Amino acid sequence: MIIEEKSFLIKKIKKADGYWLLFPKGKKEPIKLEEHIVYGNLPPTWKFPWESHKLTLKIVLGKFICYAEMDGLVLFDFDESEYPEDIKKEKARIWLLERQIAAEKEKYIKSIKQQIVEYLPLVPVVENYEDNIETLPICWQWYMRMLVPMLYQDDEARRRLYLTYWLITIANRLYKRHVDIESRIDITFGQIKFATLKSATEDIYTVIPKEIENNPKFSNSTVFKLYREVKVEMERILPSMPDTLETYLNYTVTCLLEAFSADYATLESERPRHLSTNPATSDRSAYRYLHSKMKLLKFSSLIIEKQFTDEEIEDFDLEN
Repeated sequence: MIIEEKSFLIKKIKKADGYWLLFPKGKKEPIKLEEHIVYGNLPPTWKFPWESHKLTLKIVLGKFICYAEMDGLVLFDFDESEYPEDIKKEKARIWLLERQIAAEKEKYIKSIKQQIVEYLPLVPVVENYEDNIETLPICWQWYMRMLVPMLYQDDEARRRLYLTYWLITIANRLYKRHVDIESRIDITFGQIKFATLKSATEDIYTVIPKEIENNPKFSNSTVFKLYREVKVEMERILPSMPDTLETYLNYTVTCLLEAFSADYATLESERPRHLSTNPATSDRSAYRYLHSKMKLLKFSSLIIEKQFTDEEIEDFDLEN
């Protein structure tokens, strides 16, 4: 991030050696603002001694403060032309790098989309799709049932649905492998675990080179353990595919796990319960009650890019 905005509550303000020293709550070191660049005196507004002043800063590249505001009043605001030369050069360099990264990402996405299209004819057909999804936990069912209309579209749409189904069965299998669904504590820790793994893999899963994947140095890495588990399951169920597509689908399973684990934790922690702590309603009724908090209902990928709207989710009848 080139420009970052930060806010502080200032408990004390002093002037020393040509600087305003602003002491934020919870921090030992003061924020230093050069006296000559600040409009007027500080603080700009009067407060009772027990009250704090709100300071908002915009910081370029983590080191140059280009904007400051206190209690809603601007203290200074530098135009980009007034930035120090080293900041201008570094900002230009990073901006160019970000454009290159964006171009590479666009190229990568285009390539994966094309590989998916070419791979779809090889995807195994799912017999009795609607019956099969009834055997899965409710946190999968609503999303998968909303996709049912794809069964009655063209062959490409059906194959996209089938591919998503197979990836979901892998995610479901791995969730049960890693999480004790009888333990509410383990369910909570499972949510944290898969959220952390998704965050850790957002960048590297798109570029995992074989020399890293096969390096024994990473054999104890949680990230690569899950990567290898998903890989084995994919090879068991799906026909072979290009490495780049395999890596993307592997990452998609991680994303499905993250969304499902969050939803399952929400279901278990927030569903109505009796005083005995036993569930007061069925899984389906509890899920319907909590559906607005569920992440999986808005899941999308390069396989099925459509993301359901709040209105579509509200209008969907889970009983049909």
